[in-house]
Order: sequence, then C-alpha cells, then structure tokens
Amino acid sequence: MFKEFVDVTPNTIVRVGANVVRVARRSSIELTFREVKGTSRDSTVAAGVVVDWIDKTAYACAASWSRASCVTSYVGNMHFAVPVPRDTPVTVQARVVHTGRTSVHVQTRVLIAKPGGGWTVCTECFMIYVAIGEDGEPTSVAPFSPSTELERRRDVDASQRMIHRKQIEETIQQLPASMGTSEGLTLRFIAETDQRYPDGKIRGGAVMKWIDLAAEICAERYCGYDVASVLTGGVRFYRPITEGDLVEVDARLVLTGSKSMHVLVRVRAGDRWDKQPQVVAYGLPVMVAPDGTGSARRIARWEPISDEDHAVAEKARRIRDLRNATLVTPSPHAGPNEGVVDEAALA
Repeated sequence: MFKEFVDVTPNTIVRVGANVVRVARRSSIELTFREVKGTSRDSTVAAGVVVDWIDKTAYACAASWSRASCVTSYVGNMHFAVPVPRDTPVTVQARVVHTGRTSVHVQTRVLIAKPGGGWTVCTECFMIYVAIGEDGEPTSVAPFSPSTELERRRDVDASQRMIHRKQIEETIQQLPASMGTSEGLTLRFIAETDQRYPDGKIRGGAVMKWIDLAAEICAERYCGYDVASVLTGGVRFYRPITEGDLVEVDARLVLTGSKSMHVLVRVRAGDRWDKQPQVVAYGLPVMVAPDGTGSARRIARWEPISDEDHAVAEKARRIRDLRNATLVTPSPHAGPNEGVVDEAALA
C-alpha cells in the first residue's frame, strides 16, 4: 500500500484560470473510480478506461506538485496481472518519484479490495508529465528530493527507465511510413470530448482509450473472437491534440504468438484541412482472446509478406524486447516477483 498521502509543504496561494485558490503541494494522491457500463462486451473494464483513470490520478498528482497545468509526455507499460472488474470500486494511487527540469515522473498502481481484507494489485504504471506555464511553454518544477532509502530506489529506477524509453523512441523513429499489409483499420473523427486539460488540450488518457479501442477492434477482426488487453502503455506523446482537430488512429497487426496479438497503433492529428497530419503517439498493445475459463485461445499465426511487413515486424520485435527490459525489472515497491511479466510466455 501507498502510505505517504500527506502534504509536503504549507498551503500556498496559486492562480487557476481566473480564480485564486489556496492549495497544498502533494507528493501523492489517491482517487476511486467505478465503471457500471462500458463499450466492451466483457465483464471487465477495458484497458483504455483504466489508463484514463490512471491519467486522471497521476495528472492531479503532477499538477499538485508542479502547481501548474501539465500535459502527458509518456504513459508507461502496463501488464494487467488481474483484470479490473466492472461495477467494482477501483482505487488508483499516484506518487511523485522523480523530477526533471520541467517534468514530473509519477508512479501509479491500480488496486481492488479483497473480500476478506487487503488489496489486489491489478496493474502498475509510470507516467511522465511536463509542466506548462501561462505562456504555453514548459516551465520549471520544484525538484523532488528523496528522503528515505525506498524513495531513493524509486528515483534511481525512474532514471534507469528513461534509458530504455530513449531506445524505444529511436526504434519508433525508424518505422517505415507504411504500416504493412496485415489486418488493420483506421478510425477518423473530430476531437470533440470533455476529456480536456485546463488549457483545452485533449487529455492523454482520452488518447489512450482511442489507442486501446483501435487495437481491440483490429485484433477482433483478425481472430474472430472478443479480445482483452494484457499489455498496453509504453506510449510517448510527441504533440498535443486540440479540440476540433481531425484525428486518425491507424491500427495494424504486426506480430502474433500462439495466443497473443501485437497491434501497432499510430495516432495522428491536425487541422481538418491538413492532408498531412502530425504524429501524436505510437502504441503497441498486446491482445488475447479469453476462452471463458481463465485462459486465452490459440491464435492463427500471421506471417509477414511484403517488405513493409517484415520491416514493421522487425521493429515491433525490437520494441517488445526493449519493453521487456523494463517489465522484468521488479517494481521498487513490490516483492521480488510482483509485477514481473514475460511477453515470451504469451508467444
């Protein structure tokens, strides 16, 4: 459990829009959510919705620490060790673990209460936010100084993860313009949602829901069954989306295992008259088709055909391997095996 849910500085006067309010800088925040009805036909909450809850909680934590508006810069990898049940109170906890000059790194976990007492961890995620000043540009944030050995371990862990993120980003930059010839689809729509930051930009959690939905539909079209996400996140945001932008979410099957489907998702956005929208983010969710007994169905293997297929599949394998390098690192606040997942087990 997270324990340090305390104010770390005295109350301070800050400006929020046209209002002046008194708030306290917090290093950790806890929120509770519950989904009664969703788009999925399954009895569990879709991964994109869970990511949205994580983003709301982590954003509150980052904004409280920075005392500024923030935008999502990175959504870390999430392995769903336990599905999040619908119509059940879900607790999301967030704490600051590291800061850069303008960035706030937030560690989160999603929990549900056990019937007999205690908590079950459904997933964990690292989020990075950039603080934005009144001029719309990144602004400096107060440094977070670890005061305990556990906090120092978390701080070091956050720094090490940045190395792998840079390697993943370099691999993404090498992706070919064409995403190949396998099963795929494109969702196009105008960004009209109430899921916005205070400055009007679309929240990162909303974008993650679009990524998860596109991956879900793509995987279902390929295998012919209802699917669920077992691994998502690992998404770097290159630019924000503004309300009214035309959004394109391209999803393409790029790898399969005996039970898993890796779907590469690219989000682009821009003015509706812009014929070359800018890249917003890439994601590589892993989907499986539950068989109703707690296991996943076997999936027909997809083989690359074109040169683009082979190039995208090779980059996807590289991203998968780099992602595993962070997933197999034990969480600094967990036991030796908690939160560890090997994607090869899904192959």
